[in-house]
Amino acid sequence: MKHLKLISIALIFLIFVSGCLVKEPAKVDITVDKSVVKEENVFHLIVKINNTGKVAITGINLYLNDPRFKISQNPKFDAPLGVGQAREFIWILTAPKDAGRYFLKVSVEVIDELQRTWGGFYKEFIINVIEKENEIPSLGILNAIITSPTEVMGGNDFQLQITLQNVGNGPVKIKGIFVYPLEGMEVTKTPSLPNDISPGEVIKLNYTIKTPYMPKTGYLTISIVYMEGDIEKRELKNKFVKVIWTPWDYGEEILKMAYGEEYYWINLQYLVDEYWKEKFNSSPIVDRDVLRNTFLKVINGAQSEKEAAQKVYNFITSKYSLGNNTTSLNLTEIMSKKEISYEEATLLFTGALRSLNIPSRVISLYNGTDCTQNVISEFYSAGLWYVVDFKRGFLGSRKEYLSTPYFPKTYQMLTQGAYNLVAHSPEEFEGHEHLIVTPEYLVNIEKDLTEVVMDKLSPLSKPRLSMVLADMGKNERIFALFLFASAPEDELNLIFEKTTPKNLAKNTNALYSFYKDNPWPEDFRKYWNILKEVYE
Repeated sequence: MKHLKLISIALIFLIFVSGCLVKEPAKVDITVDKSVVKEENVFHLIVKINNTGKVAITGINLYLNDPRFKISQNPKFDAPLGVGQAREFIWILTAPKDAGRYFLKVSVEVIDELQRTWGGFYKEFIINVIEKENEIPSLGILNAIITSPTEVMGGNDFQLQITLQNVGNGPVKIKGIFVYPLEGMEVTKTPSLPNDISPGEVIKLNYTIKTPYMPKTGYLTISIVYMEGDIEKRELKNKFVKVIWTPWDYGEEILKMAYGEEYYWINLQYLVDEYWKEKFNSSPIVDRDVLRNTFLKVINGAQSEKEAAQKVYNFITSKYSLGNNTTSLNLTEIMSKKEISYEEATLLFTGALRSLNIPSRVISLYNGTDCTQNVISEFYSAGLWYVVDFKRGFLGSRKEYLSTPYFPKTYQMLTQGAYNLVAHSPEEFEGHEHLIVTPEYLVNIEKDLTEVVMDKLSPLSKPRLSMVLADMGKNERIFALFLFASAPEDELNLIFEKTTPKNLAKNTNALYSFYKDNPWPEDFRKYWNILKEVYE
């Protein structure tokens, strides 16, 4: 027994000396701003993270055990949280549609800069959801009303007015008011805050907020901290705002401010390079005036680049019969046809968006000789590139495109073959003129795929994903994420729930080992179906 005690003490000493004890990465405090909320109304969940670890925190995941509570808006995590720093993150949640007493369990994970995920931060709340016609008892004597326009044109300023009224019998002391605008917005003018508000007094505070030259939709959050007697209170308010951005209504100066370096993809005269001209014996020049006159009518009513792109996409897919035979690169000729190829549709789409002052470009695979394979289009909106793939019937964000069953084959060609994804940027129209965009697609692919898969998984299954991936290498993890992303949501959750993470990891690894060096299929659901059969 004496020897056992000595061994135990020695082991503890070695652990401390070698640094094997991992310091807790953060202190996490989870609160809600109200426990009584009306049916389908919003309330706020506040997570304060204090980084007590040894490395920066770069991400945060929030899980709710009850799917009847919906996350209406996530907070921004736009900069790492350094060691010793603390920051508050506010989620906007929507209550269930049915009145009742709910037990809401909240789980938080933090992700550090070493890509380690730390869980174990939980909090349970009792949320009383009451009928809309009932009144929530007033918990304070300060009444705050927020007014602002619900729609604003991009690039314009708007006024946010906060009206504070003391409806009690004693003074209210204002300690601070904080306005959290949407990403890209800027509070350019703030008022002086009153120290005290006397009983019956009404004070109006006006804030000026500048909107970006981009579409945005969401909630502004206003935090009011005040004292009622000796008690400090906090009230959180939201105000919905939609920023409308119609670049086809603006000139060069505004467009350059709006898009910065991406303005380049509006003014290019040619859509693809000289190699295409030689291969198809046709010139891909853009007649902006002809295209603009046609497509301004097509996009009538659109309030963003994405809405305009969707209308153009719908127009092309409904007007033309699409196939594989490319005969022309001339957009005027393409528009006059009844049957066009997927490549011709891509060129027409790209030219149409450029004529509407929307940055757009043709993307293809390039093997050092040929640059006409796997042709898609991209357009720029709200700081992101979106993908249009006529052959696969896809229009969506890059992250969404990476998670389709069709991208894994492209990924294999990029990482195991002599291929690159290139954006066509012909200026001189001589030979190959490309910009390599492979890094843009692959730099965050594991993170992007993980987020897509997590969105598919139920609250019960979400924590199991990290367990499945825990002992895999990078290549195996990406293969597994492609596999899960390609799966139908109901099938994915069924398998995650009916087997253990260890067993699922084992069978996924076996599938990877068998197929990793084979050419992957055009549709990655083929591999998912093989895995699914194991559990049937």
